[in-house]
Amino acid sequence: MKDAGRASVISQRPLGRLTDLWATEAGLSVFTGLLALEVFVVSPLATLGVLGTSLIDVVFTLLLICGAIALHPGRILQVLVVIFVVIAIVLRWMAAWQPTPWIVGAGSLLDVATLGCFAAIVLTRVFEAGPVTRHRIHGAVCAYLLFGLMWAAAYAFIGEVFPQAFSVVSGAGLADKPIGRFVYFSFVTLTTVGYGDITAVHPLARTLVIAEALTGQLFPAIIIGGLVSSALANRPEA
Repeated sequence: MKDAGRASVISQRPLGRLTDLWATEAGLSVFTGLLALEVFVVSPLATLGVLGTSLIDVVFTLLLICGAIALHPGRILQVLVVIFVVIAIVLRWMAAWQPTPWIVGAGSLLDVATLGCFAAIVLTRVFEAGPVTRHRIHGAVCAYLLFGLMWAAAYAFIGEVFPQAFSVVSGAGLADKPIGRFVYFSFVTLTTVGYGDITAVHPLARTLVIAEALTGQLFPAIIIGGLVSSALANRPEA
């Protein structure tokens, strides 16, 4: 009922049916699919040279726009995220045309803020009152992917400010673009695999690594516990 009410309000806006999708829980599943496409298809193919880097920018821009559309209407957080999205999109395309250090660094920092807001909003949608659906489970996966990309952007910012913040083993992705290398490093850290081919040597970078590793350990347990509790609370009484 809550999703239907939200959709009826948003459907009066010019974006019509597209915004109706993002106003419902199904938007969580679609957003998760777009994130998976970015992480597991577009980024690796661009690193191999099969796809141009501009496609990554297009996909990432699409992710930001879709995320902004999916926000709860009337929330202060919506205004903040829309501002973040607009600035992040501008900086990302500026960095694509003229990759100066301050533009790349500022864009990475805005990506951190934007992705963090998206993760908070997605988790809010996941734990809204109501039954646990497959879309909410997809939303939990979406938040996990958002955390990985958020830390990757944070590492990119640290690497831009402190070029020697990370040590890369010879031949281990040295030819990769920095953001592709940091996406790999971020998810290896988030899942606490830790191959050791890329290591953090700067104190600030190490602090971020510790925080991400702890998130990777605690997030699944907290999410599973929360979803189970929500499912039990909404279970019909016998």
